[in-house]
Amino acid sequence: MRKLFIALVLIGLSAGYASAQTPATGSNKIGWDQTALTLAEAQGYTYKYYPDAATAGIVLANVVCTGTTSPFKCEVAFPAFTPGNHSLTLTTSNLAGESVKSAPLNFAFVVTPSAPVNLIIK
Repeated sequence: MRKLFIALVLIGLSAGYASAQTPATGSNKIGWDQTALTLAEAQGYTYKYYPDAATAGIVLANVVCTGTTSPFKCEVAFPAFTPGNHSLTLTTSNLAGESVKSAPLNFAFVVTPSAPVNLIIK
């Protein structure tokens, strides 16, 4: 199954939820372009996500940034959400402080159903 790369800079953004949203699962990744002087600097930033317009951010662990010139390509495993429509924004921070929030990414989070159990012949 191919990986779906959801890039914040490439998604059409709107104030409401679009009817043709990109579905996301726990196996997807969030990707974005990050401006920094060096790759090491981009990799050293702390990234937070704000789910559904929350006022408190959650630190993203294991962010990986790649590239040879800025902006660098960064990605991280998609955080868990309950099934349904959601949005998230990201921030970047270092010792100087935290950036403003990114534009929102709207998506529909879907969960693969569990397999049937206790099969019988009736």
